[in-house]
Amino acid sequence: MNNNFRSLFINIVVSMLFLFALYLAVNSIWFLLGIDWRETFYPAARAVLNGQSPFIVPTFRNVPWAILFILPFAILRENSGGVLYFMASLAAYGWVAYRLRARPLAFAAFLFSPPVVYGLRMLNVDVLILIGFVLPAPIGLFFVLIKPQMGIGMAFYWLAESWREGGIKSVVRTFAPVTISLGLSFLLFGNWLAGGQIDLLVSTWNASFWPWGLPIGIVLVALAIRDRRKDFGMAASPFLSPYLAYHSWAGVLVGLLHHDFQIVLAVIGMWLAGAIHGFGL
Repeated sequence: MNNNFRSLFINIVVSMLFLFALYLAVNSIWFLLGIDWRETFYPAARAVLNGQSPFIVPTFRNVPWAILFILPFAILRENSGGVLYFMASLAAYGWVAYRLRARPLAFAAFLFSPPVVYGLRMLNVDVLILIGFVLPAPIGLFFVLIKPQMGIGMAFYWLAESWREGGIKSVVRTFAPVTISLGLSFLLFGNWLAGGQIDLLVSTWNASFWPWGLPIGIVLVALAIRDRRKDFGMAASPFLSPYLAYHSWAGVLVGLLHHDFQIVLAVIGMWLAGAIHGFGL
């Protein structure tokens, strides 16, 4: 018993020291990180904490419940909360890969992939959509709709699976909670979708293949539904969207987590493409 207690105590101390060291390391390079955190999510969360709408921040364009996940970090100062959000996001990326039973090689390739690295640098909410992929459909829908450009493929997959399980009654049970919540959001905030959407299509941040990726996305959704392949549903959305930030391509990589060779090849290709673009070759 004493040995077990001692081992537990040592593990806790080592874990706390590691987290403290990670906090200091991230804090030391904070000036390079958190662009979306500073410009969008922290101000929107602070607005909510002050009793205002998150949509007073023009660049906040997600479903309103997305801000709920930011609120615990927004209680703190901008940099402190941002560093902790970075650490939580990193842990969440790892947790998603673990839940999807990624083998060590795929796990490492995913965490060191350009979309994940870039997503951690920007500190957006992409990892929340990935979390939704591994949750039961009625809950996961709340997550994937935070960014439909990353998650709409899974919504189609869950729709088909719900129909298979129990027809219209099952579909209603699965989709009613998120549908009601969307309706209430429009009652509370008005048409929060209006305005500021068209500019995304011509943004320099748009890394979408639209419309050339559309056939790939449609085929992936069709295969996901026909063959009951959840991984295809995860990977489909980025090919269907006319707008996609570069870090949102992490959704495609999640669909490859069961395929070591393919994900490693994809990650190498992404790094090479980034190098070619960065050096203007």
